[in-house]
This record gives sequence, C-alpha cells and structure tokens, in this order.
Amino acid sequence: RYAFQPVVNNNGDYVNVIMVRSPFRGVDDEQLYRWYQDEILFLGISSFEAFPLTSPNPYSQKFKSEYYLNMFPGFLHMMHDPQQHFPESVETILMSQSDFNLEEAERFGRQRANEEVIYDFVYSGGDQDVDNDCVGWASYNKNFSFVREALEVMCSNEYNVTGVLVANKNKADTKACTIPPQCEGKIVQTTFLDQSKFFGYLAKARWAFLPQVCDASPRVSTQALSMNKPLLMNDNIMGGWKYLKPGETGELFHDMSDFKESLRRILDNTRGASHPYKP
Repeated sequence: RYAFQPVVNNNGDYVNVIMVRSPFRGVDDEQLYRWYQDEILFLGISSFEAFPLTSPNPYSQKFKSEYYLNMFPGFLHMMHDPQQHFPESVETILMSQSDFNLEEAERFGRQRANEEVIYDFVYSGGDQDVDNDCVGWASYNKNFSFVREALEVMCSNEYNVTGVLVANKNKADTKACTIPPQCEGKIVQTTFLDQSKFFGYLAKARWAFLPQVCDASPRVSTQALSMNKPLLMNDNIMGGWKYLKPGETGELFHDMSDFKESLRRILDNTRGASHPYKP
C-alpha cells in the first residue's frame, strides 16, 4: 500500500516502525492504521505533494490538514516553520524521504564522473500527462506550465540553452508535449525513464532544473547533488529548499521576474572547464 513505508535497520532487518508518507488512499488504509496503531510505531514523513498539508493541486485528493498533523507522535518534515502547523505534542525533525537511499546515484556519479557533458540541464517531469499536452496531476506537481514559459527564455539566442525534458513523451514514444518552436534542436524530450537511464542523462548535463512548487520531497534534487550536479531551484518549493545554498549547491529563483538573472548565473558558472559549486 503506497501510504505505508516500512523501515529497516543497517542490517536490512525490519523494525517495528512504519512511515506514513501520503494521505490514506481509501478506507482500507485507515482501517489498517487503526488496527495496528497500538502495536506499531507510526510516524509521518514528507514524501508526497504537500503532505501532511492538503495539496493545492486541483487534481489531488482533498482533506483537512489538521487530520494528519495531529495523527502521529512524530513527523519527519520539510517545512520552514513546522511550529506553525504541528501541535506541541508532535515531535518534528527536518528530514524527508529524499534524504535516503542515495547510494545508487552516488555510485553512478563516481563511475560516470568523466562523462562528456552535452546538455546544460535535465528536468524530471515524473509521469507527465502527455495525452492532455502535459496538463494534469503530474504536470501541475512538476510545474510544467512554468517550464514552458521558462523555455521561451532558455531557448532564445541570448541563452541558447540545451537540455532534456524527461517523461515529456508518451510511453509509446509517439507523442510529446508541446514546447516553444525555438527549442527545436536544443531540447530533447524523452519517455518515462528507469533510474539508470535517467542517471545517464544527468551525467551528461551541467545542472538539474527544479521549477516545481508542490513537491515535499524532491528526490531528483538529492540524486543530482549526489552526482555532483548543482541545481536551479524554485525558492517557492515546499520541500528540498534545505539542499540549496546559493553559490554553493546551485541557484534559486522566485518567479519569471528574476529567472533570467539566476539562469545567467548558473550558465556562466557551469559552461567553463570547472565551476564554483560544491554539491
């Protein structure tokens, strides 16, 4: 069941803890929780959209935030100000699912450290709603409407950016989401990729692009950093902001008003033989 994440120790043995990483998907999930809540330690963890807060995504399930904020004795979160949301009875720590299981990305990064760089950026779109021209649940979460707007700038002659939009084509590889015509020959659009293929593109890029807002635990951010790739990140992002130290692990932008400035900074810093970032 998606909502429940088992926990193992360093030896790979299961312990008596279950992380709840999303709203319950149905009555059965809640019944399971109620049935075992006195036998198993249930803790909350930021992993899915704005959980434990209700999501602003119009395509998502709606619930009252208070329901989950007070449900567990502890919560691993990605909030700026958890005290404004959680009651005093709930113990909190700034930690989320994207902090874990990065060994594969680190190993891949070491093995492909000398890969020829041919792209400026990689953007991971999750499993985009290609049939609806990237309008829908996944596209909202990955802020693809902003990506289209940003590409107008990125593909211009002034910036001449090259990049990869992952999961921007359907699985049959017959249809892609529309992007500005000036991006032809500069932007590659792929189908949904497995991890190794995604890492392959990331190894060939200078940085990762994270324009999303509705994302509590952006695993792409830590995977990119583990592969020594800086980030260009939206500072409105719900989770993952803690990974970004401007000038050190990448650059932040707020919206289109300062996007050009941040884009120019990361391009100038990464298009040379070396860069100042220390992911």
